[in-house]
Amino acid sequence: MISNIHKRIIVIIIDVFLSWYIWEVNISLGNLCYTADFSKCLMLSITTFLIFYTPFEIYFSFRDLWFDRWSKLYHKEIKISTIAINVSDGFLSTNLVRSKNQVKIKSKNTIIIVCHGFSDTKETLEYLFYPLAYQGYVVLAYDARGTGKSKNVGKRSSFLSRIEDFKKIVEWVKDQEEFSSMKIFCIGFSIGAITVLSGGFLDKNIKKIVAISSMSFYKQNIPKYNPIIMLSYFLKGVKLFPKVEENKKLSPYLLIQQAKKELALEEWKKLSKRVMLIHCVNDRIIRFKNFEENRWILETLEENVLILRKGGHSNKKNESALVGATLKFINS
Repeated sequence: MISNIHKRIIVIIIDVFLSWYIWEVNISLGNLCYTADFSKCLMLSITTFLIFYTPFEIYFSFRDLWFDRWSKLYHKEIKISTIAINVSDGFLSTNLVRSKNQVKIKSKNTIIIVCHGFSDTKETLEYLFYPLAYQGYVVLAYDARGTGKSKNVGKRSSFLSRIEDFKKIVEWVKDQEEFSSMKIFCIGFSIGAITVLSGGFLDKNIKKIVAISSMSFYKQNIPKYNPIIMLSYFLKGVKLFPKVEENKKLSPYLLIQQAKKELALEEWKKLSKRVMLIHCVNDRIIRFKNFEENRWILETLEENVLILRKGGHSNKKNESALVGATLKFINS
């Protein structure tokens, strides 16, 4: 995951080359013959630098304010502690977020594991899990391998390893005396939704799963035919053409379909009924047909789905709807 500092360095380097190009153009046009011309050309290059760099700096600053608003909104009611959970390649950075009101925590008696998307960090979903913590749910939000403060733990494109990491986190929760008697819920977004479905659907210790913008069939639906996305995924090491067994493990539809064949009908229905699906119709990264396929194989109840008309893959401007629908589902 590239930090904002690295992004700024990249923008500055590009900007310096652009300003230098403007300077060279002026030299080729013979505009540096006199001292006055030199001053004008220097100002032109500096102005070019500022015009290019300023919008990026404004974006970085406002982006920080956008995320910071959640902690400022809830900082008096909740507390955050940082822990490290051991997985196969190191330690994942994890935040435990909980209310300062012990009565609320005891009334919910639930810990919620939150899995973020591919290019995100645990802070990206603060808008969703801070309100849940305020309600009394204990939230465990972690940076997946290769991202955020876990960026040195393997590669973020190792999706199968992310599923194994998730399973280890569930085991860690069960082994902690503080949480051993609590119910376990899970929320996942995008690749995080694949993680909680593929890694948690058959785990009876997990009582509820919320899958936001999840794929159904990995190999068939990963957006690999858009040249820009394909290049981006290639540079990030995402496997576009997985082997058959890998595809099965990364495809919630196939895993659920197999469980449907092998489990007794009542047992399968019990597992299916504890899943909520959320998707946006105009999602261009993970198309809406993924939602329809997952909903069909799960036979999802009407009250366990939320369909958003606009917002794209990240569900922009739908924060209130996501929080409200999630609370309704986990409170039921």
